[in-house]
Amino acid sequence: MTKQNSKTSYLISAITLAVILSGCFATYQDSGFKSVFTSLNNCQSFTDPTDPNSTPYKLCAGIAGYQLILRKVGAGRKSIEILSDSQQSFPLNYQEVVTRQMFHLGDQAEWRISESSGGSEPRALIAELHVHEDLDEPHQVTAVYLVVAKISTNESCVTDVLEQQKVSRQQLHQLADSAQQRACIGSPTE
Repeated sequence: MTKQNSKTSYLISAITLAVILSGCFATYQDSGFKSVFTSLNNCQSFTDPTDPNSTPYKLCAGIAGYQLILRKVGAGRKSIEILSDSQQSFPLNYQEVVTRQMFHLGDQAEWRISESSGGSEPRALIAELHVHEDLDEPHQVTAVYLVVAKISTNESCVTDVLEQQKVSRQQLHQLADSAQQRACIGSPTE
């Protein structure tokens, strides 16, 4: 590869990454559902006045009146709560459902939405969890999990936890698009 081609390739990769991480909405559509991506980095910080510990949390943009709350759940970990359009909060409890080890969230959330004459309605949320399970190397990411949560007016919860390298994007979307019909999962098997 020539020096010019290498610079061009690097520039294209850098621009692509910048667009993905910019916090702007991006969309992807297949099978009657559409993906909308929102940033987990460009969120507003708050403290809950009713919390005696004044634990800070972040409120992140969502879609169709829904928002995401990022809360600390111990030892520097953060989990997501889905805040519905009616202001009902649904904690996803990644620290209880996905892994009890250290983890951090990816940079964005993917909403799977359906559209009808009444407008857009979120049906599932996909988030990346970067897990640090090697106690001898606590800063090393040992796995990336894609966590699927169903979204409904009565219940939002984790339905699937998949290793990123073992699932295609199409398989992930099929699971997310059918998440409404699946049960919530319980604790991780450790």
